[in-house]
Amino acid sequence: MAGAENSEKAVLSLKLLVDKKKNKVVLAESGKEFVDVLFSFLTIPMGNVVRLIEKYQKNQISEATMIGCFNNLYKSVLDIGTANFMTEACKDMLLYPRSAMENLRKGLKLNIADIEVLKYYMCPKEHRWYSNFCSSKCYDCGEVMTKEFKPLYGVAYEEIFVSHKPLFTITDNLKVGFTSISHTLKTLKVSGYSDVDQLHEMHVEVDHQKVLALLQRLFTSDTPLTDVFLKKQRSCVISKVLNMSSLAVSEKSGGAVQWNKVMSVSVFTRKLDKKVLYVESEKDFVDLLFTFLVLPLNSAWKLAGSNLVLGCINNLCESAKSLRSYGGRNAFNDKCMLPWRYSCQQPLLDICYAERDRDLSVSIKNYTYTFKSMDPRCEKASEVGVYSGFLKRGTTFMVTDDLTITPMDLSSTIHTLKKWNMDLDDIEEEVINISKAEAIRLLRASMVTSNALNTVFESLLPKKPKQEKV
Repeated sequence: MAGAENSEKAVLSLKLLVDKKKNKVVLAESGKEFVDVLFSFLTIPMGNVVRLIEKYQKNQISEATMIGCFNNLYKSVLDIGTANFMTEACKDMLLYPRSAMENLRKGLKLNIADIEVLKYYMCPKEHRWYSNFCSSKCYDCGEVMTKEFKPLYGVAYEEIFVSHKPLFTITDNLKVGFTSISHTLKTLKVSGYSDVDQLHEMHVEVDHQKVLALLQRLFTSDTPLTDVFLKKQRSCVISKVLNMSSLAVSEKSGGAVQWNKVMSVSVFTRKLDKKVLYVESEKDFVDLLFTFLVLPLNSAWKLAGSNLVLGCINNLCESAKSLRSYGGRNAFNDKCMLPWRYSCQQPLLDICYAERDRDLSVSIKNYTYTFKSMDPRCEKASEVGVYSGFLKRGTTFMVTDDLTITPMDLSSTIHTLKKWNMDLDDIEEEVINISKAEAIRLLRASMVTSNALNTVFESLLPKKPKQEKV
């Protein structure tokens, strides 16, 4: 991909104001290109965030970053056989999720999202359908859509996320504002500096690897600029303990999804302490969990609600929201918007879906053909609108506490029971209903803890009666 190669070679300049004694970045100053790159993090789907950070870390010495349960969710998609998905394209949709806002990233000078060029494929034989996935099969003849074509694109936006202001100021914890004397003085005072004698200017270059490092530190550090540009080593493991009050969901966030929609799952617990061992469910619950991978970071953060502390994500979200009112494009809407092909039967979350892709006219050998968009979840035109989600019905899945998902069969069940080394009489089964409230709490927990099921289901399970003293 020529565009991706050019982006990897691109370099942006950044001016840092550094406290050398503390080895700390106090302020940074940049043009709109670097700020656009920072705000573009918020439009990347969570599955791509996981994949990009894991790809970056393969060549790093530092400890791997684990984003709650998201790494396990992504690996589950990798490990589950293609036969369990409705089509092969459904698996590709989750491994390389696309955003409804990805067109805004076309104009970035330095773009780390490596799948941003949307490709179009048609059948080598028939000229009626097109797909954005080369693993799709033609509705008419069943051939794989391997022939790529390029329709005409519109004009790229000059303003991507922020307007053409000359300079922006960025704090070490990624609060972004317009450069001004009053803003600079206020920031320095808040940082504890009464004079600037101990501060020094430093010019650095920002390349593709530095941007990936910033994306990683966005989740794990409250000083990402210092960590990346002054090479401060920190642990990159996210470890937080959530209490149930921090996962409470207000009914005021109602929205389009009704609170009375539910799905049922079987929860298997240890009798002794009611610890959740695993959940047994069909496709709807797993489709819900896999939808987490499709959510852009900004949308996942908004849906998860307030009172979460995770790196500098909240600072970046608030800055994007603040600067939006000063001429930048309205990329960060209050509603989560996903491409139409990601719709699910029971979404439970407040999600909107974009309109179906438009028809495309393409000239082939001096003849104009009109191509209609295929639904990658179906292999026949008659099935369009019948299916939703990603997985086939009929398979039962096991979901562990850290959201590792596997199709259930006899061998996997026996292997799991042996791993726990428990008597069968020590295991209890409870059927619980999951509504919008639990879906939001699962999303919140999956971002900041590796014990998502126990964190969320603890209050839903019947309490173990206290034993009387003899």
